[in-house]
Amino acid sequence: MQKTYKGSSKTKLLNAKQREEYEEELVAFVTSDFESRQKMRAQLESQWELNVNFLKGNQYCHVNGRGEIVSEDKQFYWQNKLVYNHVAPIIETRLSKLARVKPEVFVRPNSDDDADVDSSDIAEKFLEDVFKRSGVNEVVKKVTTWSETCGTGFYKIVWDNEGGNSLGVLDGREVKEGDVQVLAVSPFEIFPDNLFVEDLASCESIIHAKVMPVSEVKSKYNVVLSGGDVDVLGLNKGDGIVNKPDKSNVMPNAVVVIERYEKPCEKYPNGRLITVADGKLLYVGELPYVNDVSGRRTFPFVKQESISVAGEFFGKSIIERLIPVQRAFNAVKNRKHEFLSRLSMGVMTVEDGSVDTDDLAQEGLSPGKVLVYRQGAKAPEMMSLDGVPSEFSVEEERLLNEFVIISGVSDVVSSTANAKVSSGTSLEILVEQDNERLAFTAERIRCSYLEIAKQTLRLYAQFVSGMRAVKYQDRTGKVKIAYASPFSIAIDDVYLDGENELLSSYRSKKDMLFKLHESGLLLDENGQIRSSTKEKLLTLLGYKDLDYRKGASRLQEEKAQAENPKIRKLGMQIEEIDDDAIHVEEHTRYILGEYQYLTAEEKQRLFDHVKEHKQRINDKLKGE
Repeated sequence: MQKTYKGSSKTKLLNAKQREEYEEELVAFVTSDFESRQKMRAQLESQWELNVNFLKGNQYCHVNGRGEIVSEDKQFYWQNKLVYNHVAPIIETRLSKLARVKPEVFVRPNSDDDADVDSSDIAEKFLEDVFKRSGVNEVVKKVTTWSETCGTGFYKIVWDNEGGNSLGVLDGREVKEGDVQVLAVSPFEIFPDNLFVEDLASCESIIHAKVMPVSEVKSKYNVVLSGGDVDVLGLNKGDGIVNKPDKSNVMPNAVVVIERYEKPCEKYPNGRLITVADGKLLYVGELPYVNDVSGRRTFPFVKQESISVAGEFFGKSIIERLIPVQRAFNAVKNRKHEFLSRLSMGVMTVEDGSVDTDDLAQEGLSPGKVLVYRQGAKAPEMMSLDGVPSEFSVEEERLLNEFVIISGVSDVVSSTANAKVSSGTSLEILVEQDNERLAFTAERIRCSYLEIAKQTLRLYAQFVSGMRAVKYQDRTGKVKIAYASPFSIAIDDVYLDGENELLSSYRSKKDMLFKLHESGLLLDENGQIRSSTKEKLLTLLGYKDLDYRKGASRLQEEKAQAENPKIRKLGMQIEEIDDDAIHVEEHTRYILGEYQYLTAEEKQRLFDHVKEHKQRINDKLKGE
């Protein structure tokens, strides 16, 4: 059997010996490159593993000179080594706040033409539907957990041929329509060619190394491999994981699959992807996805950082700053408790040979104990100890404040620094200040949503050949279905509208709506608030059930919009159920938007229809 290697300079068919030599050459090249990149960032991985240990509560460990995580033993058997984990609640609080970041993604039309506007509207609904089906919000939470723990997390946007609805059965196999899949990828699996560039676009190649069960490799690549025990974090196999203290990250009967992505260049205009595992070549060919601007191919990854570092590819985690404080806090609390134990249990002095010290050490001074000492010897006595030194409490309070200063997360109500703050406005200001410290991290999440949306639309434009049904809810809560074509979703101008969700809370938006209403800015020329405006306000405030019209204004807008092309071609009489004011506004907007493309006859038909609505409005006013 002969094999063609797509995307390489060797596009001609190779004989068996040439193919074997070529595969061995590629496998050796990729494996060697992967191992060198592992060594290059070994120090970073050690720090990430230390962060994970501190987050879990395994805080009596450190990185030794060889870059290994080793546990710290007690110096004395009586020594307290309890963990008072403040890192975990801080990260949990940060994650809870960052979970509020769920921006709406909008698609800007190519022009103000109604066809382009409709296409962008369908693309927006399509993205919303895809994000819900793919569980993008949950994937974002996973990646944010990685970025908060290790400093960086990654998304991988791929096309899944087994996703989507079933199209039927071909040759005994079910055929699916395919769908986009957004995956969360840990930083332990991503290896850039340069650690001193700040973004993916500046890399020439990226390696994605992941641990995969041999059964999955067989199913995906139709290659049988001999697996073993593999460390999921360190990507080490066999002897490399024997001395690791934490065996919970070890996957049995697995292999490390190495995917090497190369950017398009003169030699490989569409880039190149090489996949190897356990010394065998699984795939070689061009980059599979047209996911960059202007129809180019690039890496299917999106990077998200917690704290960016100038001139470095990987970001930093707040845990790295908290570790010294956490070590000091554990030490202070444990020494304080040891002192309290001495106060409660006491420290006894005895003359040498006067008592049975073994018995005393084993049983202590239990209530009612008869202590026998040698006749003529000095009686045992308790050492006098003062109370717990105040320095313990002072240092403990300082360290708690340092947790707040470093992490930017505080309990506003119970914090001693804010104990005298009682007014609601002051507390709201303090909450906003806390949120502002997370604004940069939240903005990185917003940018991730944007890039995921762009790559998603590009993949659908590449792989979808027919119409796709899009299920969505309108403002009234009514479920509707639209149909998206490759043309309607092939729009690259995606943007985010609105402020950062952490800086613009629901309460502040609600207050702003009330202020706009009180200022009169929402009133029409007659000094009245329009029904359609009232509907939107109730929806934004979360009380759309109080709308007595039940979304009728929105339905009137949709009816008028649907009438526009019909009026333009054939003309149309107004109907009894039409809301004249809404129809006049929608028809006028359509006329102004299409004015330069309308013929004289089309203009006249639209003018006549609008005139009928205005005449009926005037008749109603006269009747009143």
